[in-house]
Amino acid sequence: MEKGIKQLVEQFFNHVLLNHNEGQLMYKIDMWYTVKTLLDRGKSLRCISQELGISRKTVTKIRDEIKKGNIQPPETKKGGILDDYSDFILSLCEKQLTSVLIHRKLVQEKGLKVSYPTVLRFVNSIKQSEVYVPVEVPPAEEAQVDFGYLGEFYKDGKKVKLWVFSMQLSFSRYAYYEITTNQTTATFIGSHINAFEFFGGVPKTVKIDNLKAAVLEANFYEPVFQQQYSEFLAHYNSAPITARVRRGQDKGKVESGIKYVKNNYLKGLGHRDYYKAIQELKSWNTVICNTRIHGTTRKVPLDVFKNTEKKELINLPQKRYEIFKIEKRMVKPNAHFSFQLNYYSVPHTYANKEVVVKSNANILRVYSGFEQVALHTIEKKQTGTYVTIEDHKPPEKQRKPESYYYKMAVGIGPCVVEFMEALKQYKPYAWQRMLSGVAKLALRYDKQTVNMACKRALKYKAISYQSIKNICHKGLYEAPTEILTVQSPNGFNHDLSIYDNLKN
Repeated sequence: MEKGIKQLVEQFFNHVLLNHNEGQLMYKIDMWYTVKTLLDRGKSLRCISQELGISRKTVTKIRDEIKKGNIQPPETKKGGILDDYSDFILSLCEKQLTSVLIHRKLVQEKGLKVSYPTVLRFVNSIKQSEVYVPVEVPPAEEAQVDFGYLGEFYKDGKKVKLWVFSMQLSFSRYAYYEITTNQTTATFIGSHINAFEFFGGVPKTVKIDNLKAAVLEANFYEPVFQQQYSEFLAHYNSAPITARVRRGQDKGKVESGIKYVKNNYLKGLGHRDYYKAIQELKSWNTVICNTRIHGTTRKVPLDVFKNTEKKELINLPQKRYEIFKIEKRMVKPNAHFSFQLNYYSVPHTYANKEVVVKSNANILRVYSGFEQVALHTIEKKQTGTYVTIEDHKPPEKQRKPESYYYKMAVGIGPCVVEFMEALKQYKPYAWQRMLSGVAKLALRYDKQTVNMACKRALKYKAISYQSIKNICHKGLYEAPTEILTVQSPNGFNHDLSIYDNLKN
């Protein structure tokens, strides 16, 4: 482009964008004089249309008016009732509010007496005044993706709805197409992986439509992506960019690709067979789509890809990204949720709350919002099993390390330490609970009493919490440690009735 013309075009765009809120007036004046100047310099209608991002029809109208001797732009109406509220209305448009809601807010919040048709015309004028500036990107800088609906086909004798996934490299227009039966996150990511492997590399960024599978909130400036999609692209050293809602020009390359596959591939199908459609799309993608002369670039996508873009792509990672299945689960009051006939724990604070579960063949990740709150290995051998992480229990119910109980026993007395060791031997599955009960007895009585009770229980091998409790309650810790009786035939000389006192 000549230097003077390029400067003129840049001034046109800058002036239009800076004065965007002033409505159509500034746009029409700048466009009129810019087109007139370019025509005077001998530029063709097509060239002017491409440079300014406006239709050739508009350029033709201006040219015809100039030929009639109308060297001034058409007069525009004076400012209307809504001109003073243009900033407010523009902010509502950017939030994707409908004309109906904008009218309601103007009436209720601003106290404005204005008809709905007037608001509708004003909103439409704002939308029409937006200027689309085509931007070309460097090789391997960007790929654009989208889904397009293909209609109903027959799979194994049943009707199924089919979509076509499209990823197109923005520089070369080299494209990958794939038929899917849904638009879930797993399918969306799987199609990305297939596309990257088809290209033999990864673009630096991926521009996506505001698909439910990929974007949770349709906001161009702060898109909230599902965590799995972001993690997936990070695995491939790429990053997501979202196209603005209802702004097809942001993602025009792929949307024109979807239109192309519908008009060329789909209309050429002489059947509605699911399996044949898949095979024929693969052939069409390779033999026709990527080898034809592209309507915009006037170049063959395959040639541009091979000669320029392929070598600039990011290398594929050594390990393929593993797709997780995503489900929602309700946590029960006991802080466990069911998954494949077993029960898995989450921190007790998430009881009675909904969580998101991501699983593959071996691993179970649990999320609350975007925070991972639990990680489990999936139990495969048994069903009905409770898989519990100790830290998920409330503090008072958590299993403490042995050092915790040892310190507790030492704090009461040496006989309690000996009693703990005996509990570990005779009650290996319940000793922690029993020793905790013994420690509570020290609060009810005193440490010396409990220590002496443990000494007496050890003497008679009455190794249980109940024995210590009875000794303390009945004052048996003060009884003589040796009770002489008649020697029995088996060699024991203890009064066997003592066990009744210890255990009852």
